[in-house]
Amino acid sequence: MLFGVIYTARDVTEENDKRSLNLFTNWQPPAGYEFKAHYALADGTGGMAIVEANSAAALLEAHTPWGPYFAFRTVPIVEIDKAVPIFQKVNAWRDSVK
Repeated sequence: MLFGVIYTARDVTEENDKRSLNLFTNWQPPAGYEFKAHYALADGTGGMAIVEANSAAALLEAHTPWGPYFAFRTVPIVEIDKAVPIFQKVNAWRDSVK
Protein backbone atom coordinates (compact mmCIF):
# COMPACT_ATOMS: atom_id res chain seq x y z
CA MET A 1 0.00 0.00 0.00
CA LEU A 2 1.22 3.49 -0.82
CA PHE A 3 1.46 6.24 1.77
CA GLY A 4 2.24 9.92 1.69
CA VAL A 5 4.50 10.78 4.63
CA ILE A 6 5.14 14.33 5.82
CA TYR A 7 7.46 14.80 8.75
CA THR A 8 8.33 17.96 10.64
CA ALA A 9 11.07 18.63 13.15
CA ARG A 10 10.01 18.48 16.81
CA ASP A 11 12.75 20.31 18.68
CA VAL A 12 15.11 22.05 16.32
CA THR A 13 18.56 22.34 17.82
CA GLU A 14 21.94 22.00 16.20
CA GLU A 15 22.58 18.91 18.33
CA ASN A 16 19.31 17.23 17.30
CA ASP A 17 19.89 18.14 13.66
CA LYS A 18 23.36 16.57 13.66
CA ARG A 19 22.20 13.50 15.61
CA SER A 20 19.21 12.76 13.36
CA LEU A 21 21.35 13.20 10.23
CA ASN A 22 23.99 10.84 11.61
CA LEU A 23 21.32 8.28 12.47
CA PHE A 24 19.72 8.57 9.03
CA THR A 25 22.98 8.03 7.15
CA ASN A 26 23.48 4.80 9.15
CA TRP A 27 19.87 3.54 8.91
CA GLN A 28 18.30 1.01 6.59
CA PRO A 29 14.52 0.87 6.06
CA PRO A 30 12.99 -2.32 7.47
CA ALA A 31 11.70 -5.14 5.30
CA GLY A 32 8.31 -4.26 3.87
CA TYR A 33 9.01 -0.50 3.71
CA GLU A 34 10.31 1.06 0.49
CA PHE A 35 10.86 4.70 -0.45
CA LYS A 36 9.40 5.51 -3.87
CA ALA A 37 10.43 9.18 -3.53
CA HIS A 38 11.93 11.16 -0.66
CA TYR A 39 12.47 14.92 -0.44
CA ALA A 40 13.72 17.45 2.07
CA LEU A 41 11.59 20.55 2.58
CA ALA A 42 13.60 23.53 1.34
CA ASP A 43 12.84 25.52 4.49
CA GLY A 44 14.73 22.95 6.59
CA THR A 45 11.72 21.95 8.70
CA GLY A 46 11.45 18.30 7.65
CA GLY A 47 10.59 16.31 4.58
CA MET A 48 8.07 14.34 2.60
CA ALA A 49 8.08 10.92 1.02
CA ILE A 50 6.03 8.47 -0.95
CA VAL A 51 6.53 5.03 0.57
CA GLU A 52 5.19 1.58 -0.01
CA ALA A 53 4.56 -0.42 3.14
CA ASN A 54 3.11 -3.88 3.41
CA SER A 55 1.85 -3.48 6.98
CA ALA A 56 1.23 -1.07 9.82
CA ALA A 57 4.06 -2.86 11.64
CA ALA A 58 6.48 -1.88 8.85
CA LEU A 59 5.39 1.76 9.18
CA LEU A 60 5.86 1.59 12.95
CA GLU A 61 9.32 0.07 12.64
CA ALA A 62 10.37 2.64 10.02
CA HIS A 63 9.09 5.73 11.84
CA THR A 64 9.76 4.91 15.49
CA PRO A 65 13.53 5.59 15.39
CA TRP A 66 12.74 9.19 14.45
CA GLY A 67 10.16 9.88 17.19
CA PRO A 68 12.45 12.11 19.26
CA TYR A 69 13.24 14.23 16.21
CA PHE A 70 10.19 14.34 13.92
CA ALA A 71 6.39 14.29 14.03
CA PHE A 72 4.90 12.18 11.25
CA ARG A 73 1.67 12.47 9.27
CA THR A 74 1.19 9.27 7.29
CA VAL A 75 -1.77 9.02 4.91
CA PRO A 76 -2.75 6.21 2.53
CA ILE A 77 -2.64 7.41 -1.07
CA VAL A 78 -4.02 6.13 -4.38
CA GLU A 79 -2.42 6.67 -7.78
CA ILE A 80 -4.48 9.14 -9.78
CA ASP A 81 -5.21 6.72 -12.64
CA LYS A 82 -6.84 4.42 -10.08
CA ALA A 83 -8.49 7.20 -8.07
CA VAL A 84 -10.33 8.94 -10.93
CA PRO A 85 -12.54 5.93 -11.80
CA ILE A 86 -13.40 5.57 -8.12
CA PHE A 87 -14.37 9.24 -7.91
CA GLN A 88 -16.48 8.85 -11.02
CA LYS A 89 -18.21 5.74 -9.62
CA VAL A 90 -18.98 7.53 -6.36
CA ASN A 91 -20.31 10.61 -8.20
CA ALA A 92 -22.57 8.39 -10.32
CA TRP A 93 -23.88 6.69 -7.19
CA ARG A 94 -24.56 10.08 -5.54
CA ASP A 95 -26.37 11.27 -8.67
CA SER A 96 -28.55 8.13 -8.62
CA VAL A 97 -29.84 8.85 -5.10
CA LYS A 98 -32.79 11.24 -5.20
